[in-house]
Amino acid sequence: MQKNSAYSTLVFFDTQDMALTGLELKNYLIHTPPSVPPPQGEGKAGTGSHSSPLRGEDKGGGEILSEIESTITVELSGKVEHREGLYFLRGRAELIAERKHRYQISLLRFAKTKKYLRFLRHLPYVRAVALSGSQALLNSESGSDIDLFIITKKNRIWLTRALVSAYFQLVGQRRYAERIAGRFCLNHYLADDTEITDDRNLYTAVEYASLLPVIGGDTLKRFWQKNQWIKGYLPNVRYERAVPFFDFRFSVAGKILELILDYTIAPVLNYLLGIYQKHRIRRQENILVSDNELSFHPGSHGQKVLVAYREALTKQ
Repeated sequence: MQKNSAYSTLVFFDTQDMALTGLELKNYLIHTPPSVPPPQGEGKAGTGSHSSPLRGEDKGGGEILSEIESTITVELSGKVEHREGLYFLRGRAELIAERKHRYQISLLRFAKTKKYLRFLRHLPYVRAVALSGSQALLNSESGSDIDLFIITKKNRIWLTRALVSAYFQLVGQRRYAERIAGRFCLNHYLADDTEITDDRNLYTAVEYASLLPVIGGDTLKRFWQKNQWIKGYLPNVRYERAVPFFDFRFSVAGKILELILDYTIAPVLNYLLGIYQKHRIRRQENILVSDNELSFHPGSHGQKVLVAYREALTKQ
């Protein structure tokens, strides 16, 4: 089973042109059902791993990591290579340079995210903000955007979306049309204490598991606890509880404004904004619209990755 899981994990990330460190391989190790055939090939490969400076040191799972490395060395060396602290499928050594390049892009973007996301601590009804997608995985390309996952107060999702969108529009950092590179993609809002019931798959499990908290770590902790299905795909996952780089706290001014709005126009305003936004949102595949969740993934990259992943496994 460890052999199947390690190989399947590397195949999954290979479809996204991403080599993995040992700790990443352990953290995102895919639970593989017995129906998935193991790859063939024997030989030897190197061992070892390194962690990202933005993610904390591994506090456990050392034995699991050793088992994975041993499995790759003994059983998967015909299919897997290990160089410069990275694991990847044999014949894909170009991913080493690509990972380093994307890593540098991701690091440079953290200064930008801190600059623009700091203000969100003043906005009422924002309960948590996290980086998601390629930026959270430290795998951003030069032309990619910066995905945000935002948790809002219950029954205030429409008002919160309007406020967040207005802010990013005002500072000229919202992704739209062809203006994508390095801009913020506000593609996922979730009301607090809401369980994800739609779009549960391996791709979304990795996306939620890799969230990097910007603010509202306690709220994100409740989100992970409520969505235990993620561990059905990734049983070894260790969530990032906090990132010291983002030393934000919700402001007193934001809390006071929230109280004032709650006792005046917020309920009606949220209702009216909901009607308006629902009317403007184009309903299409991979878009979820409700009073508890807004998820915008038209032409979903995730579905393409899953198709490529399944096809790659069947070829082995």
